[in-house]
Amino acid sequence: MPNPLSNFSSKLGASQKDVTSGRPDRASETPLSRTRVVRDPGKCAVFLNARAKGWTGELHHDIQRFVSPQDLFLSDDFRQADRTVDRLLAAGYEAIFTGGGDGTICYLMSAIEKRIRDGKISREEAPPVGVLRMGTGNAIASFVGAGEVSEDLRALRAGAPLVVHEVDMLQGPHVLPDDDGLYPFAGVGWDAEVLNGYEWFKDVVHGTAVENYATGLGGYVASLAHTIPKTMRQEPVHVVIKNTGQRAMQLDVAGNILRRFEPGETIFDGNISVCAAATIPFWGFKIRIFPRAAQYPGLAHLRAYDGSVPWILRNLPNFWKGKFRPEDIYDFLIESVSLTVRGRDMPYQVAGDGVGYASEIEWGVAPSPVRLAVPMR
Repeated sequence: MPNPLSNFSSKLGASQKDVTSGRPDRASETPLSRTRVVRDPGKCAVFLNARAKGWTGELHHDIQRFVSPQDLFLSDDFRQADRTVDRLLAAGYEAIFTGGGDGTICYLMSAIEKRIRDGKISREEAPPVGVLRMGTGNAIASFVGAGEVSEDLRALRAGAPLVVHEVDMLQGPHVLPDDDGLYPFAGVGWDAEVLNGYEWFKDVVHGTAVENYATGLGGYVASLAHTIPKTMRQEPVHVVIKNTGQRAMQLDVAGNILRRFEPGETIFDGNISVCAAATIPFWGFKIRIFPRAAQYPGLAHLRAYDGSVPWILRNLPNFWKGKFRPEDIYDFLIESVSLTVRGRDMPYQVAGDGVGYASEIEWGVAPSPVRLAVPMR
């Protein structure tokens, strides 16, 4: 297909200023380190999604061993857990640990952020969100280095120091009802089609004898097998992406900055099979699909892919590292963009959860990073 950027003038060369002053004209693959260590963390709460895949008899036993009853809070529906969040914030915990997948962590991040923006608690007083590796994809847990859940609970009980990471997040709808939420990645295309299929599959088997076998990785594989044949028959979808922030730049596959875009300028106009943005490198299951994410404060990695599913299936090791053929991938660093889908709505996913279909989407990096904690081991 013609290059979607071929109609735009491009100014290349060493005279360009970089993403931030004083840096070379290149984006690296090494995540930016924004961490601090809390040596004496004090009291921590554990707030769990009781419907999570990892909520098993073995975990029940570990909870009883390592978490005091007064510091344990359970919910089977985090979207209705606002009163519990208020209780946790009022109790003055040093950190609130949660687990159950990326969506559960995003819920708690978003709930705390909403209270900060509403003036109910200051950003300085708000506790960090502690991350427990209890879900299926565990993209956030992989990024901040969360360990096996029983070992992390043991470390918390022993009073281990906390490693607190400052991490940028995207913001937008679909995480909290009727409100903007925080999440590390989102996308449209066949990946979201798989996740929408997975959500449908979970609803079908809910309450049946096969529920425990059909959720988690097994459910993803079943949805993938169902979705791929359908995806291969579909035509590519035309999208237009516009820069709605101050900073936006196109990268080549090596991370060199090819050009910069002014506010309001179109950065991409062409066909895609997948388009996604992220502030962390991982996409779940330690798939490093966004190698340029988390490099510079306030910027997300946006990727538009115009290749085929069969190519990915034949090159899974490269896909797992986020490596594609240069002619199939378009890479950008962005503050915020608007995405318009032409012709038909596209499947949409947020933080690994299928959320339906969309034709008009806005992605932007939240003004302030969130603080995510893991015990030092």
